[in-house]
Amino acid sequence: MITSFEQELHSGKIIIGKWNKAQYRVERLLGVGANGKVYLVMRGKLQYAMKIGFDTVDHQSEINALKELSKSNTSFRHYLLDVDDYEEDGFHLPFYVMRYIKGQSMTDFIWRNGRDWIGLIGTNMLRKLVELHGQAYIFGDIKVQNMLVSGYGDVELIDFGGVTAKGRSVKQFTEVYDRGYWGAGTRSADEAYDLFAFAVLIISSVETEKRMKGIDKLLPQNRSVDMLLDMLQSNPALRQVAPMLRKALLGQYSTSKQALADWRRQGFAKPLLANRKKGSLSSLLKLCFTISLLMFGLAVYFYWPS
Repeated sequence: MITSFEQELHSGKIIIGKWNKAQYRVERLLGVGANGKVYLVMRGKLQYAMKIGFDTVDHQSEINALKELSKSNTSFRHYLLDVDDYEEDGFHLPFYVMRYIKGQSMTDFIWRNGRDWIGLIGTNMLRKLVELHGQAYIFGDIKVQNMLVSGYGDVELIDFGGVTAKGRSVKQFTEVYDRGYWGAGTRSADEAYDLFAFAVLIISSVETEKRMKGIDKLLPQNRSVDMLLDMLQSNPALRQVAPMLRKALLGQYSTSKQALADWRRQGFAKPLLANRKKGSLSSLLKLCFTISLLMFGLAVYFYWPS
């Protein structure tokens, strides 16, 4: 039997669920993660994301978590839309269908719109974590690739392969964001684990590429949380949030609610999107041009010889 890892779904492929009979047309591959491939699919005129699992046990564990979150009274409600299998010509594909989320990476968003967005993006990210932690789960694999930013700094988490019930061992992580990698704690699924990764996410989003290069290849004896604290303290762009992030790196928060409250106390200024800035400048130029024409007209009226 061909596994889901080996099977590639090409654009235009029609997937019909074995049990629920829902029909989807594959548009393109969105990404490949540690435990599955995600495709953009269409059902009628609506877009969805379809994840095909590599490992049956991991895939089912992820589905179970998403089922619970989808029933919750949070922003994750109705996130999971369909669970089924697809079989054809000797291959078997277990899949689930979720909301398709448009957006860009946090680093791209900040690069295009400016670092003054860190406050709002961080607030929205922490809100997501508060909701998730309130349902007795941690995200586990927080990293720039697993979150999207859209609209006015709205944040969505994607790829729930690392979601783990509190108290268990984190089942999926990325080393640079993992507190165990830095010798800053265990890989037990608690809220402080996600908050450590959140701090690394914020730091890496504004750090220079030179300082971050090769950081994932450091030997154990050459890495410690002090390296991250040094990056935090020496970056002027993070001065406002440094006290909160320092506490997150040192494991001094027991809940994400505490972290969110501290983050909000910073009183961030309201940011502007890059296109709004351009629009404001354009409006100002138009106003100045109109005023200059008006002044010219008045001068002609009063001083033109009769």
